[in-house]
Amino acid sequence: MKIFVCYTTRDAEITINLLKKISKKLSTYGVVFIDIIDNNSTNKQLRVISELESSDLIVVIESKSIYQSEWVALEIKKAKLKKIPIKILQVKELSNFTL
Repeated sequence: MKIFVCYTTRDAEITINLLKKISKKLSTYGVVFIDIIDNNSTNKQLRVISELESSDLIVVIESKSIYQSEWVALEIKKAKLKKIPIKILQVKELSNFTL
């Protein structure tokens, strides 16, 4: 299973360290893609779209500013168009999630 993690770093609690913990936890379920960690491509935007479109599950890290991000809006819209299941994880749930 391919898991695409959707997030914004606009909120201070969404750190690279937290995203790495999330990636480690989710990797027990499949191959995880988190842009800020896994995207070493020259054309980063094209890679994000490619990874999203080939994913089996989208995990949205719901922080305060998540829905203000144009990229997040685009990612969710594309996921819905492709009928990719979306799982919402509220940021306050993540302290338990990453233990």
